[in-house]
Amino acid sequence: MDKPQPPLPSKELTCECGNRFMSQQRSNWCRSCGKQLFYDLKDQKRGRSNQIYFISIIVVVIGLLSYFFIEMILTPLLSLL
Repeated sequence: MDKPQPPLPSKELTCECGNRFMSQQRSNWCRSCGKQLFYDLKDQKRGRSNQIYFISIIVVVIGLLSYFFIEMILTPLLSLL
């Protein structure tokens, strides 16, 4: 079981929309625009790579579903005509 991490020192984060707030967490969400903000650059890079990974998995799943739909449903239906 992981030990709870001590809170980080307070740091002022500024969003691209201009909203500023104090944070002690690794990531927060901007209350004005809803964008995720990170405490440091390392976490921001990790968040970006996780986002790219998630989007690529979604694209692969949609592609596979489309392929199976075309091969198993659409092709036999069109061959009957």
